[in-house]
Amino acid sequence: MASIYRWKEVRPLIEAAAIDDWSRPLSGAGELLTGQLLHGSALPDGLLECAIGQREPDFLDAVLRNEHVHADPALLDRIAGLALAGDIRPLVGPLLVRPVMVSRAEVRERLAETGHPRVADEAHVPGGTGWSYRLRRKVLAAAGPGEAVRQAWKLLGHKGWVSAADQLYALLVLHEHGERLADVATDRLLPGVAEVLHPFDGGDRLRAAAERAMGTEGLIAELHAPIQPGQPSHHISLATREPLDWPALTAAARDTMFPKDAAASVAAHPGCPDDLRDLLYTRHPAAVAEHAAHLDMDLLAAPCPKRSRAKAVRTLIQRGLGRGIGGAALAVDGAPAVAVLEAMRARPGEPGAARAEWEAFAKVLAGLVEERLGDDVRAWRSARALLGGFAGTVPELLAEAAALPAPPAEAAALPALPAEAGTVPEPLAEAATVPELLAGAPAVTRHAPETQWPDAADHPLTSSPSSLSGARAAFVTLLDVAPDTAHAALLPHLDARTTHDLYRFCAWRHSWPAHAATASSGRAPAADPALPARILAARPGLPVDAIERLLDVPDPEVLTTLFWHHATTGDQRARIMSTAAEPLLAQLDRLVNLPDHAQGWQLGDLYACPSPDLFLRALKEVFVIGRVPQLELFLHVWRTWGPAQVTAMLSRSPVTYSTYDGSRDEIRDLLALPDRAAALAELQARVAEGLSARGQIAMWRGRKDRAAMVKETHRWHWAELLAEHRREPFHSDLVGLLPRLPDCPDEFRREARTVLLSWEGKPYRQLMAGVPAAEVLAESDADHLDSMGREWLPQAIRRGRVTWAEALEHARPARAVLHQIGEDEQGRAALALLMDGTLRGSADAWLLAVSMVPDFTGTVAELLRTAGLAAG
Repeated sequence: MASIYRWKEVRPLIEAAAIDDWSRPLSGAGELLTGQLLHGSALPDGLLECAIGQREPDFLDAVLRNEHVHADPALLDRIAGLALAGDIRPLVGPLLVRPVMVSRAEVRERLAETGHPRVADEAHVPGGTGWSYRLRRKVLAAAGPGEAVRQAWKLLGHKGWVSAADQLYALLVLHEHGERLADVATDRLLPGVAEVLHPFDGGDRLRAAAERAMGTEGLIAELHAPIQPGQPSHHISLATREPLDWPALTAAARDTMFPKDAAASVAAHPGCPDDLRDLLYTRHPAAVAEHAAHLDMDLLAAPCPKRSRAKAVRTLIQRGLGRGIGGAALAVDGAPAVAVLEAMRARPGEPGAARAEWEAFAKVLAGLVEERLGDDVRAWRSARALLGGFAGTVPELLAEAAALPAPPAEAAALPALPAEAGTVPEPLAEAATVPELLAGAPAVTRHAPETQWPDAADHPLTSSPSSLSGARAAFVTLLDVAPDTAHAALLPHLDARTTHDLYRFCAWRHSWPAHAATASSGRAPAADPALPARILAARPGLPVDAIERLLDVPDPEVLTTLFWHHATTGDQRARIMSTAAEPLLAQLDRLVNLPDHAQGWQLGDLYACPSPDLFLRALKEVFVIGRVPQLELFLHVWRTWGPAQVTAMLSRSPVTYSTYDGSRDEIRDLLALPDRAAALAELQARVAEGLSARGQIAMWRGRKDRAAMVKETHRWHWAELLAEHRREPFHSDLVGLLPRLPDCPDEFRREARTVLLSWEGKPYRQLMAGVPAAEVLAESDADHLDSMGREWLPQAIRRGRVTWAEALEHARPARAVLHQIGEDEQGRAALALLMDGTLRGSADAWLLAVSMVPDFTGTVAELLRTAGLAAG
């Protein structure tokens, strides 16, 4: 831990250094530079080349453990090239144990040439680590007879699982090096292996059996055999036979198909040819789709069992879109249509190839939908009915839907009927809209069979997570690219669940509110609980203008649903309460939790509330803090319901919550006056003064408890307050607190970014009072903490009250300032400029500066100048 902290102190000096030859620093400050190689996000020019060029394994191991290096494939290629450019024997350790290196074929080849005992051990781990038999022989040839015999006996003596190929390989190695095979304990050998030794014919049978087992024939046998406990995966079997004989493996699969796990491993191999991949897909589509290394439209079109095709196609699209599978081709040739449409329902979140192909798919699909379906309800109904089991492509689906004959004349919907005992109405829609579900009063609506939308169902609770799959998800993909005219034509015919899917999962359309209001206007809410307007009102993220249009729908359930919506403005909430106070009260009695996209009571609701019962419910949840807001609230109650209701409020606990009792005392005094009219007039005058812009300006100028003031529930006159601030600025502490208010203007927010709150530390008070930064830095150590437990100097720099150049020149100790630079780009740039003018690229001066950091009490500039002068 101490060495890490020490490295963090000098890290900026390392990363800003301009040293041509790092040999001296690597020998004089090896521990610190090892920390940079291990943890640093940036490596100075020349450091990596010099560190690896010294063939010091600790340096290479450190950089191979660096997580920033792992994220840069080009840098890993560069490191591999540097490591392999010279003698790799000193670097065997890190090259062998770090997966980012040992997984490379060229690294394994060079490691095998060394014959190093560690390499031999790794290549001959019982059970296998993926070293091919070819490379094993190469290792042993370089290692010599003694190492070869040792590894062979180790394999044969292993108590765990060892393959027949490994046992035959070990026996062959012993035989080739003159060892007595009679000394081998045959009871430790697999039966088929032991047979090769008895009778022993001089080694010909052994050699032939070993060559077969280590080759394609043995691989095929292992692929067909079930995995035994302790046995490695089929990936190891494939790796040990490199280079693979793909034509032989393809012929073997045609003769007898590999099991699922083996097929997945073969398809996942980067060298697997497309014809073998497609052949494996015909038997194991899901496994191949999940693991195949190469994905394209040919694989998507390959034949496979019908029961697995949809899942496999979805997996291929999820993995391969933009990586071999194109969106336009998918829209035209992908099948089955339901799987393609379901997989392509959601637009990829991250920019890249997958999103580009998704957009190409959507463009082609939109053209097909407009051409084949348009706003023809009959064709859309047919398309939805076909989706369940259609095996063809999307164009084929749409063409067939458009060509189907029209159904019999639609009959009128039957009235809502209760389900009677012993009867089952057919078909039934057995749930209700969200507000009705909250109310616990689902309705049952029956329609004539010929008018029922395919797979009709009620919509789910909007407060519950919604999901889609299968034909429903596929149909949403079609709806999402349909023109607005199609949505308008379909809306009167869709069942509640499909309407919910349209309004919840499709991209927003500005035409929807008008469509929903029109479709709902001719339907009686009591008889039709699944009005489109009710469903649309529950959509998260509704814009304000959409809410405004839906407010015209004369349905209390629509209004109460909109009331809780996050986007609903205070004026809209007030209008809803004026017409739907009783439904709101009734809903509150049934409502357990609001949906995630909803919001609760707001301060403005208290002043707009027409019902005393509703007012009291809101008052339990809205914090009214501060003398003036509380007086305004009492005034509202007095004017709306009379002084008796004010008296009743005083008998309860303080207005929801408050740190003030003054407002309650004032109200008691006013109620005690014999002239109630005069008392009301006095209250109105006090509230008017407190609520006025003049009163708020006086409050901002006069009050010292600024942190408490901004917590109060005022409705601020921002325009007037901002104009007053421009005329004569308010105290900086107040400006710094204003962003805590959600409706704070941007101008105040921008200025607040430069404010240091005075009560959080003496340096802040000095800087905000105009004391020069040099003086503040000279008397306040950089590593001191403010009252919030933060290092004060980075806060001052972040707020623009101190520059990095000033900090490097005047702040002390140097150790703390360097530590605080961290990842700050401006700090690094300022340091690099200072180092260039003081150390001038001298390795000796840099070493001296680094060595002085722990105990140096001066500034960074003094440290660097001292080191530069001392080193000459």
